[in-house]
Amino acid sequence: MSIIGRNEPCPCGSGKKYKKCCLDKDGQFAARQREQMSATPRALDWLEQHYPEEIAEAVRIDYFGDPEQVNLHALSALSPHFQEMLQVNIGEWTLADARIEVKGKRVPVRELLLGPGGPLLPAAGKDWLRRLGERRLSLYEVREAKAGEGLLLVDLLLPDEPAVWVDERGASRSLVRWDVFGARLVRQESGWVLSGAAYPFVRAEGLTCRDKILREMAGEDRDSETAREVVGGLITLHWLDSLTTERPLPQVVDASTGEPILATTDRYVVKDRAALTAALAAQPDVEGGAAEGWTRFTELDDERRRARASLTLAKPETLTVFCRTLKLADEARAWLERIAGNALRHQSREVVDPRSPKAMAAASERPQPQIPPEAMTAMVHDYLRKFYANWTEEKIPALGDKTPRQAIRSAKGRQAVIELLKSYELQEARRVRDQRGEPFDFGFLWERLGLKRDAD
Repeated sequence: MSIIGRNEPCPCGSGKKYKKCCLDKDGQFAARQREQMSATPRALDWLEQHYPEEIAEAVRIDYFGDPEQVNLHALSALSPHFQEMLQVNIGEWTLADARIEVKGKRVPVRELLLGPGGPLLPAAGKDWLRRLGERRLSLYEVREAKAGEGLLLVDLLLPDEPAVWVDERGASRSLVRWDVFGARLVRQESGWVLSGAAYPFVRAEGLTCRDKILREMAGEDRDSETAREVVGGLITLHWLDSLTTERPLPQVVDASTGEPILATTDRYVVKDRAALTAALAAQPDVEGGAAEGWTRFTELDDERRRARASLTLAKPETLTVFCRTLKLADEARAWLERIAGNALRHQSREVVDPRSPKAMAAASERPQPQIPPEAMTAMVHDYLRKFYANWTEEKIPALGDKTPRQAIRSAKGRQAVIELLKSYELQEARRVRDQRGEPFDFGFLWERLGLKRDAD
């Protein structure tokens, strides 16, 4: 691409020279951005010089709130990434929402910064601080993310308002559809931008925070100072709690049995290989052979099968039987002793929780197969298509053991189904973000149930 000379005609078609048209505008825009970016550190430095004790007190009491609810020691042990995020959030809260006592009166910090006697800032810098304080912190749901361009956001605290497009290069590369996060929007001449502070949530925790705020704010004027303090305080408190609370990994449950997933391996000493092989070959629900191993399965609808046990001759005299739950392992052991009890003897059992450090370490060390991206995408899509083929008619534990079609008959159940579908799409979007490829389209599930993606 050729470089445009300063004295050449401007490519915008205005007829002016480039230096007198878009080059000049670009320069003015860049200068304005520099002034805006410098306003925050300069304002914080000014506050540190003039009101150090008052600001420290406000952060300690008003930002962190009740010390019994916030583990300050745990916050100090956060990773550098979260430490930096926390400092940015504290700084912005100080400029936009903090109040300090000056001459016996509680005064908004933003009034001190923008009023007479405040810091000397360029016009663009003061304008940025003014705009920063115009809107309170809120919770947003991502409806669309275009990496490197921006985000389409819905305010979860104002669900009746339309979605807004936000120009944002950085966050649009990490956030995906249905993510929930706390943020502050700032209006610019070109549109909306994110202010810089960010309060990312696990979706379920973000929705819990939303519900708490809506209960607290029932009947309150949403534009009042009370609303500003309550909303900002609850978002901050929930976010700080999410950073410091240790949460165990969720229990993974087998869809067919409802039992916890516990990888169970039984080992047997084979006393009569020929008798064992003959016994397995005679079973109508077993396929395979000694060379490749055997699989015991259960027949499902539409010619589908579900594995119940995998059997492998690790050595001529050793049989290993793998099952995904303890219940299936106990059933497999009783079954084997019934059909081939004289041909083998149980030796040992190993049970591994997939959430354990041992299981995770083994998974991370396992070499990944070198599969072309296109083939991997096709495999994943084919698996998901089969997995969700009858989803609308299957009982789901998260829906109270109702099928999605049964659940949507009530308003509460309908919302639960929508939330479940959003969680599926969120995880798929993150997989694609991290591993590349094309996302699997869950649209057929929404359509079968007559649901709309943007329904709240």
